[in-house]
Amino acid sequence: MSVLLEQDAYDSSSNVTMEDLLATLNGTENYEAWRSDWTVFAENKWQTIVITLYAVVIIFGFFANLLVVVVIIRYKQLHTVTNIFICYLAIADVALCVFNLPLQLHYQLSNNWMFGRVLCYVALPTFGVPLFSSSLSILMIAVDRYMLIVYPFKKRMTNMQAIITVVVIIICTVALSTPLIVYLDYVEFVHPLMREQKAYCAEQWPSFLDKQIYSVSIFLLQFVIPICLTSFFYKHICHVLRNRPVKKHDTRRNQRTNRILIAVVLTFTVCWLPWNLFALTAEFSHVVVKGKYFTFIDLMLKVFAMSSACINPFLYGWLNDRFKKELGKLFGYRLC
Repeated sequence: MSVLLEQDAYDSSSNVTMEDLLATLNGTENYEAWRSDWTVFAENKWQTIVITLYAVVIIFGFFANLLVVVVIIRYKQLHTVTNIFICYLAIADVALCVFNLPLQLHYQLSNNWMFGRVLCYVALPTFGVPLFSSSLSILMIAVDRYMLIVYPFKKRMTNMQAIITVVVIIICTVALSTPLIVYLDYVEFVHPLMREQKAYCAEQWPSFLDKQIYSVSIFLLQFVIPICLTSFFYKHICHVLRNRPVKKHDTRRNQRTNRILIAVVLTFTVCWLPWNLFALTAEFSHVVVKGKYFTFIDLMLKVFAMSSACINPFLYGWLNDRFKKELGKLFGYRLC
């Protein structure tokens, strides 16, 4: 499933090549229809709202996650297995806010890839890497907490093993993105009628079936399997905590832990499920989602999904008393 969805101007279901697209645009009538379909949203008043929402997510997500990274790296007391995965998750969210969101927003609003051929083949395939990293990091955090709570007397994962796991996650996320490099196509042209310089960076698969298979596979690996496994682990954790004999002063702490664990799963699911379903629908039935509001809906669902980058620091960091204590040290005052 591509992070950047494409409309019928470049429809792989009919094996349209870039050359076919340029030939089609040589007709004035076809070009005006294509231009109208792609620029309605760019000229719409809702563009300001979308840009504002993206700016909020980018700015808040960047600084919040950067604080998480700095605090975890700076203070040795926070160098734990769980925090290593949290730090990696925060780094992925920083990359999402600094790199992915601005490029995606510009490309989808302008329908013009102005970043050159090299970035087309380097940047576009990596747009999904932070998403893969987030889902796998959340899963590994669940695994670590599962082992800690359900099997407290078994040997835990070491910090070095956690770092190695992060490296494996990075390798896996890059591997999942490599098919896009193979099937990307970049072309520059000047339209003979409008005299507009345009550049496209888009997927060109051998067949629509190949793209559908890849999309379904990515949907399962990036979303369905991680969320199912994470839900299983957290459900088991909550069951163990609920049935384990505890002292009275531990009751409130256990209840708070349960709420945080449930919030983690719900946040990831609620944020990412709408866009994943929309993107999957777009791959199988362009008729359902195409039209002048395609880009608007895509961008709105995407910014809602990526708002998880703003929520993650709060769930994993600011609700943690030790983290708040170290954050207070960083700024020279007490937070808890």
